[in-house]
Amino acid sequence: MDSAQFPWRPLGTLLVEKGLLTGGELEQALAEQRRTGRVLGEILVGRGYVSGLALARALTDQHGVELRLKGGDEPRWQAGKPSEAGAKPRRTWRPLGKLLVQSGFLTEGELDRALAEQQERPELRLGEILVERGYLSGPALARALAEQHGVDLAPEDELDVELETVISHAPAGQPFYRVYEVALEPVYQTGSMLYESGNFLEAADFAAEFVERRNPEAVEIRKGDGAAGETVWTYSESRATAAAESQERLVNTFGFDVTRWGKPRSSS
Repeated sequence: MDSAQFPWRPLGTLLVEKGLLTGGELEQALAEQRRTGRVLGEILVGRGYVSGLALARALTDQHGVELRLKGGDEPRWQAGKPSEAGAKPRRTWRPLGKLLVQSGFLTEGELDRALAEQQERPELRLGEILVERGYLSGPALARALAEQHGVDLAPEDELDVELETVISHAPAGQPFYRVYEVALEPVYQTGSMLYESGNFLEAADFAAEFVERRNPEAVEIRKGDGAAGETVWTYSESRATAAAESQERLVNTFGFDVTRWGKPRSSS
Protein backbone atom coordinates (compact mmCIF):
# COMPACT_ATOMS: atom_id res chain seq x y z
CA MET A 1 0.00 0.00 0.00
CA ASP A 2 1.64 3.24 -1.10
CA SER A 3 1.31 6.75 0.28
CA ALA A 4 -1.41 7.70 -2.20
CA GLN A 5 -3.67 5.02 -0.70
CA PHE A 6 -3.25 5.97 2.96
CA PRO A 7 -6.36 7.64 4.47
CA TRP A 8 -4.90 11.15 4.64
CA ARG A 9 -8.11 13.17 4.98
CA PRO A 10 -9.03 11.91 8.49
CA LEU A 11 -5.45 12.60 9.62
CA GLY A 12 -5.68 16.12 8.18
CA THR A 13 -9.06 16.62 9.85
CA LEU A 14 -7.46 15.67 13.17
CA LEU A 15 -4.86 18.41 12.67
CA VAL A 16 -7.58 20.93 11.81
CA GLU A 17 -9.50 19.96 14.96
CA LYS A 18 -6.35 20.60 17.00
CA GLY A 19 -6.04 24.06 15.48
CA LEU A 20 -2.77 23.25 13.70
CA LEU A 21 -4.22 23.78 10.20
CA THR A 22 -7.02 25.68 8.56
CA GLY A 23 -9.50 23.87 6.35
CA GLY A 24 -8.14 25.72 3.32
CA GLU A 25 -4.56 24.68 4.08
CA LEU A 26 -5.65 21.07 4.42
CA GLU A 27 -7.44 21.11 1.05
CA GLN A 28 -4.39 22.60 -0.68
CA ALA A 29 -2.10 20.01 0.93
CA LEU A 30 -4.43 17.14 0.00
CA ALA A 31 -4.57 18.36 -3.60
CA GLU A 32 -0.77 18.31 -3.73
CA GLN A 33 -0.72 14.87 -2.10
CA ARG A 34 -3.03 13.52 -4.81
CA ARG A 35 -0.89 15.07 -7.56
CA THR A 36 2.49 13.95 -6.25
CA GLY A 37 1.87 10.90 -4.04
CA ARG A 38 4.11 12.43 -1.35
CA VAL A 39 3.21 11.77 2.28
CA LEU A 40 1.05 14.45 3.86
CA GLY A 41 3.36 15.46 6.70
CA GLU A 42 6.18 16.19 4.26
CA ILE A 43 3.87 18.50 2.32
CA LEU A 44 2.51 20.29 5.41
CA VAL A 45 5.98 21.00 6.81
CA GLY A 46 7.39 21.90 3.40
CA ARG A 47 4.62 24.45 2.87
CA GLY A 48 5.19 25.91 6.33
CA TYR A 49 1.66 25.12 7.50
CA VAL A 50 2.87 23.27 10.59
CA SER A 51 6.25 22.65 12.23
CA GLY A 52 7.70 19.17 12.35
CA LEU A 53 7.61 19.24 16.14
CA ALA A 54 3.94 20.27 16.26
CA LEU A 55 3.06 17.49 13.81
CA ALA A 56 5.00 14.90 15.83
CA ARG A 57 3.44 16.02 19.11
CA ALA A 58 -0.08 15.74 17.63
CA LEU A 59 0.72 12.24 16.37
CA THR A 60 2.26 11.03 19.65
CA ASP A 61 -0.74 12.40 21.53
CA GLN A 62 -2.98 10.18 19.40
CA HIS A 63 -0.85 7.24 20.50
CA GLY A 64 -1.31 8.01 24.19
CA VAL A 65 1.93 9.93 24.82
CA GLU A 66 2.01 13.66 25.53
CA LEU A 67 5.26 15.53 24.86
CA ARG A 68 5.36 18.74 26.89
CA LEU A 69 7.79 21.51 26.10
CA LYS A 70 10.00 22.26 29.07
CA GLY A 71 9.71 25.94 29.94
CA GLY A 72 6.73 26.35 27.61
CA ASP A 73 8.79 27.67 24.68
CA GLU A 74 9.47 26.28 21.25
CA PRO A 75 12.76 24.32 21.15
CA ARG A 76 15.85 26.15 19.95
CA TRP A 77 16.73 23.49 17.38
CA GLN A 78 15.19 23.02 13.96
CA ALA A 79 11.80 21.53 14.77
CA GLY A 80 11.56 19.40 11.66
CA LYS A 81 12.03 19.53 7.93
CA PRO A 82 10.90 17.52 4.92
CA SER A 83 13.52 15.55 3.07
CA GLU A 84 15.27 17.60 0.41
CA ALA A 85 14.14 17.00 -3.17
CA GLY A 86 16.48 14.59 -4.90
CA ALA A 87 18.35 13.75 -1.70
CA LYS A 88 16.39 10.54 -1.08
CA PRO A 89 13.89 8.37 -2.95
CA ARG A 90 10.30 9.50 -2.48
CA ARG A 91 9.12 8.38 0.93
CA THR A 92 6.25 5.96 1.18
CA TRP A 93 4.03 5.57 4.20
CA ARG A 94 4.68 2.44 6.30
CA PRO A 95 2.58 1.07 9.17
CA LEU A 96 4.09 2.17 12.48
CA GLY A 97 4.89 -1.31 13.81
CA LYS A 98 6.79 -2.23 10.64
CA LEU A 99 8.67 1.10 10.67
CA LEU A 100 9.63 0.73 14.35
CA VAL A 101 11.20 -2.67 13.71
CA GLN A 102 12.76 -1.90 10.33
CA SER A 103 14.31 1.36 11.60
CA GLY A 104 15.69 -0.25 14.75
CA PHE A 105 13.46 1.49 17.28
CA LEU A 106 12.12 -1.88 18.55
CA THR A 107 12.83 -5.57 18.25
CA GLU A 108 10.15 -7.83 16.81
CA GLY A 109 9.78 -9.47 20.23
CA GLU A 110 9.11 -6.13 21.93
CA LEU A 111 6.52 -5.20 19.33
CA ASP A 112 4.82 -8.60 19.62
CA ARG A 113 4.62 -8.30 23.41
CA ALA A 114 3.15 -4.79 23.17
CA LEU A 115 0.56 -5.89 20.60
CA ALA A 116 -0.38 -8.91 22.74
CA GLU A 117 -0.95 -6.62 25.73
CA GLN A 118 -3.06 -4.32 23.60
CA GLN A 119 -5.24 -7.27 22.57
CA GLU A 120 -5.85 -8.04 26.23
CA ARG A 121 -6.42 -4.37 27.11
CA PRO A 122 -7.92 -2.71 24.00
CA GLU A 123 -8.54 0.54 25.89
CA LEU A 124 -4.77 1.14 25.80
CA ARG A 125 -3.10 2.66 22.76
CA LEU A 126 0.08 1.20 21.33
CA GLY A 127 2.26 4.22 22.04
CA GLU A 128 1.38 4.38 25.71
CA ILE A 129 2.16 0.66 26.10
CA LEU A 130 5.53 0.97 24.38
CA VAL A 131 6.59 4.00 26.42
CA GLU A 132 5.10 2.82 29.73
CA ARG A 133 6.87 -0.55 29.43
CA GLY A 134 10.18 1.14 28.60
CA TYR A 135 10.43 -0.34 25.10
CA LEU A 136 10.55 3.14 23.58
CA SER A 137 11.06 6.70 24.84
CA GLY A 138 8.59 9.47 24.10
CA PRO A 139 11.09 11.35 21.89
CA ALA A 140 11.89 8.12 20.01
CA LEU A 141 8.17 7.60 19.35
CA ALA A 142 7.98 11.20 18.08
CA ARG A 143 10.90 10.61 15.73
CA ALA A 144 9.37 7.39 14.40
CA LEU A 145 5.96 8.99 13.80
CA ALA A 146 7.57 12.00 12.13
CA GLU A 147 9.55 9.65 9.87
CA GLN A 148 6.35 7.74 9.07
CA HIS A 149 4.83 10.99 7.86
CA GLY A 150 7.81 12.25 5.88
CA VAL A 151 9.54 14.60 8.34
CA ASP A 152 13.01 14.53 9.91
CA LEU A 153 13.23 15.62 13.55
CA ALA A 154 16.29 16.54 15.57
CA PRO A 155 18.39 13.73 17.10
CA GLU A 156 16.73 12.07 20.08
CA ASP A 157 19.21 13.48 22.62
CA GLU A 158 18.20 17.03 21.65
CA LEU A 159 14.52 16.08 21.94
CA ASP A 160 15.18 14.68 25.42
CA VAL A 161 16.63 18.00 26.54
CA GLU A 162 13.60 19.99 25.39
CA LEU A 163 10.66 17.63 25.98
CA GLU A 164 8.99 15.97 28.94
CA THR A 165 7.13 12.70 28.34
CA VAL A 166 3.73 12.16 30.00
CA ILE A 167 1.49 9.12 29.45
CA SER A 168 -2.03 10.32 28.63
CA HIS A 169 -4.66 7.61 29.04
CA ALA A 170 -7.68 7.96 26.78
CA PRO A 171 -10.68 9.55 28.54
CA ALA A 172 -13.98 7.70 28.66
CA GLY A 173 -16.45 8.43 25.89
CA GLN A 174 -13.87 8.95 23.15
CA PRO A 175 -14.89 7.88 19.61
CA PHE A 176 -13.66 4.50 18.41
CA TYR A 177 -12.59 3.23 15.01
CA ARG A 178 -13.48 -0.22 13.70
CA VAL A 179 -11.98 -2.00 10.71
CA TYR A 180 -14.27 -4.18 8.60
CA GLU A 181 -13.71 -6.38 5.58
CA VAL A 182 -16.45 -5.58 3.06
CA ALA A 183 -17.69 -6.74 -0.35
CA LEU A 184 -18.57 -4.09 -2.93
CA GLU A 185 -19.82 -6.29 -5.79
CA PRO A 186 -22.43 -7.34 -6.80
CA VAL A 187 -23.98 -5.66 -3.75
CA TYR A 188 -22.43 -4.02 -0.72
CA GLN A 189 -22.01 -6.39 2.22
CA THR A 190 -20.25 -5.97 5.56
CA GLY A 191 -18.18 -8.81 6.98
CA SER A 192 -17.07 -9.26 10.56
CA MET A 193 -15.22 -6.60 12.49
CA LEU A 194 -11.45 -7.15 12.29
CA TYR A 195 -10.08 -4.57 14.72
CA GLU A 196 -11.18 -1.83 17.10
CA SER A 197 -9.24 1.09 18.56
CA GLY A 198 -9.83 4.51 20.00
CA ASN A 199 -6.97 5.75 17.82
CA PHE A 200 -7.61 6.31 14.12
CA LEU A 201 -3.91 5.99 13.26
CA GLU A 202 -3.73 2.53 14.83
CA ALA A 203 -6.86 1.44 12.95
CA ALA A 204 -5.25 2.70 9.74
CA ASP A 205 -2.04 0.79 10.52
CA PHE A 206 -4.03 -2.41 11.03
CA ALA A 207 -6.06 -1.88 7.84
CA ALA A 208 -2.93 -1.27 5.77
CA GLU A 209 -1.18 -4.37 7.09
CA PHE A 210 -4.35 -6.46 6.60
CA VAL A 211 -4.52 -5.34 2.96
CA GLU A 212 -0.86 -6.31 2.42
CA ARG A 213 -1.26 -9.74 4.08
CA ARG A 214 -4.69 -10.82 2.84
CA ASN A 215 -5.42 -8.79 -0.32
CA PRO A 216 -9.17 -8.50 0.49
CA GLU A 217 -11.75 -7.19 -1.95
CA ALA A 218 -12.23 -4.09 0.21
CA VAL A 219 -11.68 -2.76 3.73
CA GLU A 220 -13.39 0.06 5.60
CA ILE A 221 -12.65 2.08 8.71
CA ARG A 222 -15.74 3.36 10.52
CA LYS A 223 -15.89 5.93 13.26
CA GLY A 224 -18.70 5.76 15.80
CA ASP A 225 -21.21 3.06 16.63
CA GLY A 226 -20.85 -0.07 14.50
CA ALA A 227 -22.95 -0.27 11.37
CA ALA A 228 -24.50 3.12 12.14
CA GLY A 229 -21.08 4.78 12.29
CA GLU A 230 -19.49 7.07 9.76
CA THR A 231 -17.21 5.47 7.17
CA VAL A 232 -14.00 7.51 7.17
CA TRP A 233 -11.91 5.41 4.77
CA THR A 234 -12.43 2.65 2.18
CA TYR A 235 -9.77 0.76 0.27
CA SER A 236 -10.52 -1.47 -2.71
CA GLU A 237 -7.80 -3.13 -4.77
CA SER A 238 -10.07 -3.29 -7.83
CA ARG A 239 -10.85 0.43 -7.59
CA ALA A 240 -7.19 1.28 -7.02
CA THR A 241 -6.29 -0.78 -10.10
CA ALA A 242 -9.01 0.92 -12.14
CA ALA A 243 -7.74 4.34 -11.08
CA ALA A 244 -4.18 3.39 -12.06
CA GLU A 245 -5.35 2.12 -15.46
CA SER A 246 -7.33 5.32 -16.03
CA GLN A 247 -4.24 7.36 -15.21
CA GLU A 248 -2.17 5.27 -17.65
CA ARG A 249 -4.73 5.88 -20.40
CA LEU A 250 -4.50 9.64 -19.79
CA VAL A 251 -0.72 9.49 -20.07
CA ASN A 252 -0.95 7.51 -23.32
CA THR A 253 -3.53 9.95 -24.71
CA PHE A 254 -1.94 13.26 -23.74
CA GLY A 255 1.73 12.29 -23.39
CA PHE A 256 1.84 13.39 -19.74
CA ASP A 257 -0.12 12.86 -16.54
CA VAL A 258 -2.80 15.56 -16.60
CA THR A 259 -3.98 14.65 -13.09
CA ARG A 260 -0.53 15.21 -11.62
CA TRP A 261 1.15 17.91 -13.63
CA GLY A 262 -1.62 20.10 -15.01
CA LYS A 263 -1.11 21.69 -18.42
CA PRO A 264 2.08 20.98 -20.38
CA ARG A 265 4.65 23.75 -20.59
CA SER A 266 4.87 25.82 -23.73
CA SER A 267 7.80 24.95 -25.98
CA SER A 268 8.39 28.62 -26.81
